[in-house]
Amino acid sequence: MSLLSDLLEHMPPTIAGTDSPKVASRTDRPRLVLVERPVQLPASTYTNAANATPEWRQARNQYINHVMACPSCYAPTGRHCASGADLRASYDRTPMESPR
Repeated sequence: MSLLSDLLEHMPPTIAGTDSPKVASRTDRPRLVLVERPVQLPASTYTNAANATPEWRQARNQYINHVMACPSCYAPTGRHCASGADLRASYDRTPMESPR
């Protein structure tokens, strides 16, 4: 015997004329309604480049542009030429947030 025939032997026979279980009609089901809420952006509790001071962004851009083009500078190990070291020091000294 095959596996399928073994499975079918254990199933009860279907009886013709019996009603299937009642299925709830569409009117009996609860309706789901989409409620639109106004979009509220959370207040920023941290500073990132998007809301940093223009001075900080300028110092960052100058430093990154130099490091990317200078063959003597290698930022991951902290190796900089004289110009790169000055730009890095300026970048580190520039505050990211404006004093309130």
